[in-house]
Amino acid sequence: MSRGVHMERVKVERHSATMRLLHWLIVIEGVILGLTGLQMGGVWGIKIFPEGLWSIHVVTGLAWIATSIFLIYYLVVTGEYRWYSVGRIIYGLRFIYSELGAWFSGAHVEEPIRYDKSRGEYVEKVVPSEVIAWWLMVFFGVILMTTGLGMAFKDNFSFFIDFYSMFKAVFGGDGYSISRALHLLSTLFVLGIIIIHAYAVYVYRMIRGIVFGDREEPTL
Repeated sequence: MSRGVHMERVKVERHSATMRLLHWLIVIEGVILGLTGLQMGGVWGIKIFPEGLWSIHVVTGLAWIATSIFLIYYLVVTGEYRWYSVGRIIYGLRFIYSELGAWFSGAHVEEPIRYDKSRGEYVEKVVPSEVIAWWLMVFFGVILMTTGLGMAFKDNFSFFIDFYSMFKAVFGGDGYSISRALHLLSTLFVLGIIIIHAYAVYVYRMIRGIVFGDREEPTL
């Protein structure tokens, strides 16, 4: 489908101040976690933090967990979760299939976002591929959280290490080594998802909404 069709647009609030604050807190925390984690693992020779590396990583990780939980709570309470609900996963996969087809054919997928001026509400608020990105982030986020807590607080969260030790028949090693490997692997997957997400934000011109809160949305 083409983007060439002109559509009336109206400027509306896309993201509240609370949503934007939580989003950018998670971004900042994620960057710190990524850099400290890669430095501790000796990945790509990254050396940014001179000392207190472990403490910075653990404290930031706890802050990231708290911020993420509050974000989910906020989405549920405000009703924004409906745009990312489990029931929309198939819809998101179909849209990604359409995007891939358009990519290889040199065409463009029409922006799916629509705002109903008469009712003062969104008919569609997100690009459906965001639904898949959201659930992938949740999946890998849970792995990062549980492996991280298990490794950082062995006495209090040893049950996470015990859980991952169940996979030793598949991966080999013990629970700790499996947790460490999954922690690093999940970090790399999350990095890939973030890159794709940033590209989609650029393509669909969504950056203004998450920075300033408003955006000119196509109307019905």
